[in-house]
Formats: sequence, C-alpha cells, structure tokens
Amino acid sequence: MKFAVVSDHQYSQFIAWLLLGLMLSTSPLYAEEDLTVTVIVEGLEGELLTNALAFMDINEFNGKPAPVESRVRWLHQRAPDEIRQALQPFGYYQPAIEDSLELEDSEWVARYRVKQGPPLLIDNVDVQVLGEGADDLAYQRRLNKLPFVKDQILIQPRYEAFKQDLQWVATERGYFDAKMAVSEIRVRLEDNKADIKLHFDTGKRYQFGQVHFPDDAFAPEFLRRYLDFQPGDPYNAARLLDLQSDLVSSDYFDQVEVDAPLENAEDYTVPIDVQLIPRKARKYSFGLGYGTDTGVRGKAGVDGRHFNRWGHHYRAELVASQIRYSLGGEYIIPGADPRTDQYSFRASLAAEDSDTKDTQTARIGVSKKKQYETWLSILSLEYLWEQFSFDGSDEETTALLMPSINLSRVSAQDRLFVKRGNRLGLLLRGSYEQLLSDISFVQGALQTKWIWPIGEKGRLVTRADLGSTWASDFDRLPATLRFYAGGDNSVRGYSLDSIGPRDDDDNVVGGKHLLVGSLEYQYYFLDKWGIAAFVDTGDAFDTETPEFKTGVGLGLRWLSPVGPIRVDLASGLDEPGDTVRLHLNIGPDL
Repeated sequence: MKFAVVSDHQYSQFIAWLLLGLMLSTSPLYAEEDLTVTVIVEGLEGELLTNALAFMDINEFNGKPAPVESRVRWLHQRAPDEIRQALQPFGYYQPAIEDSLELEDSEWVARYRVKQGPPLLIDNVDVQVLGEGADDLAYQRRLNKLPFVKDQILIQPRYEAFKQDLQWVATERGYFDAKMAVSEIRVRLEDNKADIKLHFDTGKRYQFGQVHFPDDAFAPEFLRRYLDFQPGDPYNAARLLDLQSDLVSSDYFDQVEVDAPLENAEDYTVPIDVQLIPRKARKYSFGLGYGTDTGVRGKAGVDGRHFNRWGHHYRAELVASQIRYSLGGEYIIPGADPRTDQYSFRASLAAEDSDTKDTQTARIGVSKKKQYETWLSILSLEYLWEQFSFDGSDEETTALLMPSINLSRVSAQDRLFVKRGNRLGLLLRGSYEQLLSDISFVQGALQTKWIWPIGEKGRLVTRADLGSTWASDFDRLPATLRFYAGGDNSVRGYSLDSIGPRDDDDNVVGGKHLLVGSLEYQYYFLDKWGIAAFVDTGDAFDTETPEFKTGVGLGLRWLSPVGPIRVDLASGLDEPGDTVRLHLNIGPDL
C-alpha cells in the first residue's frame, strides 16, 4: 500500500507527464540490447523507503530487462518528484534529492540520494464531534486519545485512519446520517507547520425498533428472552451480534440471521428482522471407548432439542462398562434469561460392581443452573437411595434428602489443547436426619487443575483434589459419597479406588477426607506428539493425618481430533501400588 497527498498543481503535472508518456509509448517498449535496470535509493529506511519505492515507476523495472533508453531517462526524470510525493504523507515536504543515471556494463544504474529535510510539525489541532454523538463515551474516548497532537510530526495515514474510525463508530452506534463537516490540513511550508481542522457531525442517533421473530417452531415471547435491549434503546450493532451469537449457542438453530434494514427505518427507528432455521428436533449419539479403570465402555443418548415452543428440552443417556452402568434422564426448562438460567428435573439409576464396592443407586432431583460471567453455579435438591456393600460385607441401605451447591470455572482459549488455563470446582452438600434422611452429614470438596507453558514446546500440569466429611453415622454414608484415591485421574500406579481406609477384611471402605496432588511435565517433540513425566501422591483417610501413597511414571501424548490421548505407565511406590500399571485417558485436559 502506498500513501499519497495530491494537490491541484501536482494534478496538472501528472497530466503533462501522462501526455509525454503517451508520445514515448509509440516507440518500442524494450531495448534490443540485453540491459537491466538497478534502482538504488539512499538515505531512506522503513516505511519511508517502502512508500518511495511503491511510488517510483522506474522501480517496476528494478532487476528486470530495461526498456528503451528514452523511456529509462523519462522514468528517471520523474523519480525525484515521485519520491517527494511519497514522503509528504509522513511529514517531509522539503527533501533534497540528488539523482544520477549511468550505464554501467550491461545495466542502467539509477541512484537517488535523499535528505529528508526538516519534518512538518503539527501546530493547531481543532477536532470536534458535533451532533448527538458529542456526548457519546465512544467518541469521548477517541477524542481523549488523539493519534496526532501539537508538536508531533504530521503523519497523514494516522489522520486518515482516525477519520475512518470516527465513521466506523457512527456505523456501529447508529449515527447513520453522520458526515464530515470539515476535514482539512493546512500546510505552512515557510515555518514547517501544519494545522489540522476536523469537525465530524454525527447527526441524530437511531434507535432499535420492534424485533420480528418467525412464529413457527418457537414462541416469539420465548425468543424475546434472548434480547438484552428493548425497542426504543439506542442502536448498537454489537448487541445485534450478541443476539446472533446467543441464538446460535442455544443449540436450537442451524442458522441464525439478524438484519437491521435501514431502508425500512422510520423516524430514526430501525426494525430488526431475525430469520431462524431450527435444528432437527432430536439428536442421537453413540460412543465406544476403553479405560484401564473401567474396561470397555459405551454410551447411547438422545437429546430432544425443542420439546415445545417454549424451548423446553430433554436428554437421556445410557452408559455401561465392565464395572458400572447408569441410566439417566433430564428435563430442562429455560429460565427468564435462557442465556444464563435454566431449571431441570432429573432421575437416574446406577450400579457398580468393582473390586472395591457393590452399589445400587437411585436419584431424583431438581436443580437451578446459572452462569455468572466465567462461573457456573448449580443449586440442587436431590433424593438419593443407595444400597451398598464392600466385597462381601453386610449390605447397608441409606436414603438422603440432599441439598447441594456446585461452583465451577474453566479458563482456557482452546479446550482441546490447553497451552495456558485452569479449572476450579467447589462442591458443598449435606443432609439433616430430621428431614427425610437416615443420617446427617456435611461434605465439602475442591478440585483444581492448572496448566502453564514451559518454553515453546513444554507444559507444566498440576492437579489437586481436597475433600472433607462430617457424618453423624459414617458407616451408613453411601459408598458413592465417600472419598477414594487411585486410578487414571487420581494417583496413577494404583488401581481405581484402591487407596483408602480398610475394614477388618482388608476391603477399601472409603474415607472421610481426601488429599491428592499431581505434578506433570510434558514436552512435545512434534506438533501432535509428546512425552510426559509425572509424580502423583495422595490419600483418602479417616485419621487426622494422611498416609500418602506415591506413584511415578512416564507417558505418551497424542493430540487427536477429539482431544489429547494420554497413555501412561506408572509405578506405585507404596502398598497397594502396582509395579507397573497402564493408564489410558481420552478427552480434554480441562
């Protein structure tokens, strides 16, 4: 791109040179001799040099076969004026230029020695925003940070960019009749000064009119809950983009178009038209996988994306592995603001028959989910019934009415491969024996994971899990609510849930408290392949102090299209650790 300033005098010169060029063009374009052109510009650098070369027509032949001699000399004669014109946008109006053209061996050498001269400095600056936009904070911020001020060198590209920015703000914020009332730079070459006068008249600001939604798959009254503006509010294009993004993110629609046709505006009011193409009413999903803790596992599910015109939807999923199965369903009702609020009713049946425990669990409950910026809050009230035993021990049956609050946050730019990010989860739940519960208990838990870049190819991954429980009768606390350690996502080198307090028959029965930590370094020697070294330690315990069990190991990492695949070989250094244990995990880091 080249920057130019054109005056009436220069325009007349351009016409004269054009006529001369047309006369010369009747002669052959290229010389018969095997000559080339070399262009040398001295005294300039950076954007000044770049713009000068872009303006110089003779530079088009630099390093190429030369035209006939008359054309070379004509192009050379024009070059000093072209250099002067190229320097003006950057504040240099009086350069001194020495030029020479010599035929050396088989090339024309065109040389230009440039002294930029004194720069043109800005003297008086008169920039005003007129009309309703004069009080707009968007314009006030720009007026407070002008890119050109008194005693600076006059850089005209900054001036032009500022003018375009004023017009962009007008389009963005609804000043559709805005115009440049005054736009001039007065140059005083006698004292190397320039005065800037720029008056921008925004005119009247338009406002939002009625928002028209289609009346087919969804009730317009429901869709209007996605609006964060009302008819009569000042126009703001960013809010229309937010509306489109929110509707796309709702999972109701395949295509969303939000249009504000100015040709339909009346009395400075712009109507909004929203066109929607709904997704298929149901989505089916199937999956098959393998985990060293669970063995072969699979799942099948269905999502009812829009059960009715008010955005109600449901989901059901069956998950089964060699040691566990669960069948659950959830009916979801959007809240007053469906972008952040929703209510749900859910029920599930689950069972586990592992080396540690044998459980049958039924749950039914209600919850309210709300998104606060980066935090997700889930308030729940759940009735839980569980029958459980530990490898042949006597069965216990416990029922609990259990309120809970769960806060979580994930911060990462790319969830599939996180270079820097973190995850934090907080859980508090409990029951009271006098309220439809067999025991009273209170439990809190914290889960966190952090990822930091180390150099260009390395990552440091840290993880911590903490928890504590108080129960009036811990022996009757359901097995699924107790703490365990060991497994793919806990202390590697130990089998799933193998770390914890044991009964008289050496069965792991779960603990009141949990403390687990992990430190891992990953190095990616190829774009998609990496190696890892890690140490995990932790314990699930009932006593005042834990007896940490530690595992160390090495791993292989592959960044697959569905997320990182992690293959680890770990050794448990304490009982009941394995000498070598394979761990396999697939899925996002956070």
